[in-house]
Amino acid sequence: MTLAFGLVACNTAPKKKISKKRHRDSSFAQSGIKSKTPFVPPEMLKLIEANMDKDYMVGPGDLLKISVWNREGLSGEHLVGPFGKITLPILGEFKISDQTRDQAAASIENMYQKYYENPQVTVKILKYQNNKVYVLGRVSNPGVIHFDGQGTLLEALSLAGGLPTRDKSIFLAKCAIIRGNNQIIWVDLVQLLRQGNLKLNVKLQNNDVIHIPETTDSAVFVMGEVKTPGAFEIRLSGLSLLDAIQLAGGTTEDANLKEIRLIRNLKENNMRVVDLNQIIENGVFAKNYELRDDDIIYVPRRGMAKFNYYLRQIDPLIRSFVGGSLLLNSF
Repeated sequence: MTLAFGLVACNTAPKKKISKKRHRDSSFAQSGIKSKTPFVPPEMLKLIEANMDKDYMVGPGDLLKISVWNREGLSGEHLVGPFGKITLPILGEFKISDQTRDQAAASIENMYQKYYENPQVTVKILKYQNNKVYVLGRVSNPGVIHFDGQGTLLEALSLAGGLPTRDKSIFLAKCAIIRGNNQIIWVDLVQLLRQGNLKLNVKLQNNDVIHIPETTDSAVFVMGEVKTPGAFEIRLSGLSLLDAIQLAGGTTEDANLKEIRLIRNLKENNMRVVDLNQIIENGVFAKNYELRDDDIIYVPRRGMAKFNYYLRQIDPLIRSFVGGSLLLNSF
């Protein structure tokens, strides 16, 4: 069942504001609010890019030209609707999103074969609108950035209007690229922007979220089976584990609430396993930890037998930091 914080809190006796209770565990402490960010090295970045999707997927907003050889009546331009569909002559409504141009052409050919002999279909993208990333944090113009082809981190930062700061004593040292539900890529902006290390100019994938904090900003990452995975700022009032999951929209129906991971300082293999049911239903707040900069909360999927299955899905950089001893001690 999807975790709905407001409803669960109302049905629990006695009534409590669960997000106000934060547990301070000296054995899980961290000096100050800063942490050593595990920046991705260039050699690891090559592995990440090798696993990226190479072909562009058609999506909402794209303007297409579909041509059927020697059949002008079947050819024409189509704007992909918000649900990824277009309307084709004779065939009617057709879901074209999440396919490459070649896959879409093959699908349309196969459907037209019911009516025509040997139809030959080509799909051309006239305008790219689905190829987008989100730039958040300390940029002049945060929001959605569209690319005609494959974009890079430097292009996204340039299109977002550069990197302003609130005063000259504050600088922008890092950014996180959040890819899907399971991957976070940390980039050293000092190396990239000030020292010109273009090997860190990450190639972007559709729907990447780029989060850029200032040196005085602190944020946590909520990943896995939550409705809106991403980075969330730690404000002066602090942020608890429950606060962060609530900011991420709560958990999905597939979430395993008994084995949520709070990962802190990957290089030191520092992690806790949290049973969210005990906190919500039984009012056991001992593991509603107060969060620190760069903490990762990972909500696994139900039926996942081992946490190392998750590690195989995420950034290989994280796999290199989280060692076997941590995996053995986490069960």
